[in-house]
Amino acid sequence: MNLGAAGVWVAFSAAIASGLLYLAVGAGATRLRPWADRVFRLQALLLLGLVAWLWHLLVTHQFQYSYVAAYTSRALDTRYLFAALWGGQQGTFLLWATWGSLLGCLFATSKNRLVPTAMFFLNWTQVFLLLILVIEGPFKLSKIVPADGAGLNPLLQDYWMTIHPPVLFLGFASLVIPYALSLSTLVHRDPGSWLQITPRWSLFSTVVLATGFTMGGIWAYKVLGWGGFWGWDPVENASFVPWLMNAALFHGLLVQRATGSLARTNLFLGVLPFLFVLYGSFLTRSGILADFSVHSFVDLGLNGYLLAFLGFFLVMGFGVWAFRVRHFSGLGSEISLLSREFGLWLGMLTFLLMGLLTMLGTSAPLVSRLFGPPASVNVSYYGLINGILGFLLTLLVGVAPLVRWRSDRAERVARTLAPPAAIAFLLMTVAILGGIRSFGRLALLGGAAFALSSNLWITLRALRRGPSFAAGYVSHLGVAVFLIGVICLGQFGREIPVELPLGQPKSVFGFQFIYRGLETPPDGRTRAVIAVQGEGRAFRAIPPIYYSEFNRGMMREPHVERFWDRDLYISPVEVVSSDRQTPGLTLDEGQSGIVGTARVTFLRIGMQRTDTEVRATADVQVEREGKSEVVRPAVVVGAGGRTELAATLADGGTVSLSEIQADRRRVTLAVRTADMPQAPEALAVHISTKPMINLVWIGVSITLLGSLLAIRRRTGRAPGDVAPAS
Repeated sequence: MNLGAAGVWVAFSAAIASGLLYLAVGAGATRLRPWADRVFRLQALLLLGLVAWLWHLLVTHQFQYSYVAAYTSRALDTRYLFAALWGGQQGTFLLWATWGSLLGCLFATSKNRLVPTAMFFLNWTQVFLLLILVIEGPFKLSKIVPADGAGLNPLLQDYWMTIHPPVLFLGFASLVIPYALSLSTLVHRDPGSWLQITPRWSLFSTVVLATGFTMGGIWAYKVLGWGGFWGWDPVENASFVPWLMNAALFHGLLVQRATGSLARTNLFLGVLPFLFVLYGSFLTRSGILADFSVHSFVDLGLNGYLLAFLGFFLVMGFGVWAFRVRHFSGLGSEISLLSREFGLWLGMLTFLLMGLLTMLGTSAPLVSRLFGPPASVNVSYYGLINGILGFLLTLLVGVAPLVRWRSDRAERVARTLAPPAAIAFLLMTVAILGGIRSFGRLALLGGAAFALSSNLWITLRALRRGPSFAAGYVSHLGVAVFLIGVICLGQFGREIPVELPLGQPKSVFGFQFIYRGLETPPDGRTRAVIAVQGEGRAFRAIPPIYYSEFNRGMMREPHVERFWDRDLYISPVEVVSSDRQTPGLTLDEGQSGIVGTARVTFLRIGMQRTDTEVRATADVQVEREGKSEVVRPAVVVGAGGRTELAATLADGGTVSLSEIQADRRRVTLAVRTADMPQAPEALAVHISTKPMINLVWIGVSITLLGSLLAIRRRTGRAPGDVAPAS
């Protein structure tokens, strides 16, 4: 008997039963409430049992289960055997459903009249997730039992990836609670109960989601090797956009709590974050973005179910809102233009606009395929829209906390804003003298400095009443510090592609690098050994660079050497043997570089997929001695592994495709013209500096600290309590 599959069926039945019971309770049969709670708790216990059972199957190498064979192997470290539970789609659906059931059990204990009806709406998520697990769960048996499994993706074999997905899916699961509360409020016409319970859950989701994608950013920075922590990948955006929508909701709730206004708007905003979770899940799990995301899942044939999942919650959410929202008109007082709540309202709109425009760019491959070949927007699109809106947000973050609730006087506001404005102007002047000339960066830096100084002042005042009274201002401080770190990183960071010949020293950024060769530790992952010396420090960099059977390609991880004011980032590209050494050249689409006497321009990327292989190509223009030609090197990944197909130049030289980053439209080329001399073995690396990167991590930590203080405060405050006026 397949205990896992049977358990999924029983949990699915319990979800349907609890949903019907909560419906009856919401209709007035309050005597059934204990039974509804019991059946829901039974569902949670069953899901916990399924998680424990799947862990047992993973740890004991039960390869007769397809999921176990696909994501583990006998050689896999024990901690990654546990992490394999969320290594594939089926496991993440189980994780999502389990978190949803546990949060539902906690939520059901709340003393609020909205809860029973909200549990009915919440339970529909469990029904759909368990239906997906019934159709395509992790407990399917295979007809052929392999002697060993395929193993876990090497990119996921990292500490941060053992905790990042569970935290992120906890955030996803939690967003159904504001959704359910919004619909329950509309049904019962009870904005008072809505304000009593919703802010703490919205804030909880904000903290957990931010923690989740921060962990993902740290993982990307230390593992992927491209040197950044955020690449606007669709999967990253799928977690960021719901966070933005939820941040808009939370700031709207602050206004509603203080003035009674924005009831209809907030009930609408309560629906949006969870809908964007579902839409993002559809984009990244349907296979639509497979050519545009390094993180997206393959298509399991669940597109119809995912669309039904999204469509059901979209129709239910907007339908209930449209039919019941008329009962919430005329609530609260008007918002004065010169008041704190007006600043919060503008901040709410800014978050909303950032989310909508970011998701519009993420959806470009889906929209563009309606009119031709699918295409993604350039990464600069996200930088442009979020840079402009981020600047507006820094101004609002700096101004709003210094303005009084309900109404204020222009003279007092101008007098209060003058010191932080002067500090911002001073810092912008220093930045210009330091070499920043970009208007966008100067504006964002000035806005961040303005927000930092104004919130620092009010934080010091609020701390007199206790740490929790400074919660929001502390979060604002963190955002400002984060933005200053991002600007310094973008302006002053430098990167140089370097070839390190075996045993020969090379100086870069004031450090001496000597490539000592390769070493293979017991785990079989070959590492390059580089002796580095400079600035009073000598160390040994050993970045991994090895061939992975799982990925059927070369895997690379950087070495990050930390200093108080910057990181030194060493990312390997390839080891080039003496018989085929060619200079490595990394180019973005449309960019040119010089190799020897040749000018090389990367024109475009091509991707072709079949049932048996994936072929990536790059159109490359090579100009030399007055002649120009376009060649197309390729990389083919199939059952036989990874194969580089070099393109031959007219003079007998070659162009090979060493690395391709399709989502960033970037390639690394190995170019050799016929007149190039033979060279010794060398290691091609990218060496970069990350100035003030610590401000990024410090800023995020301060923001999360402020959010935790806010949770502490809101779990113990009266419903009508609002932040103190300045």
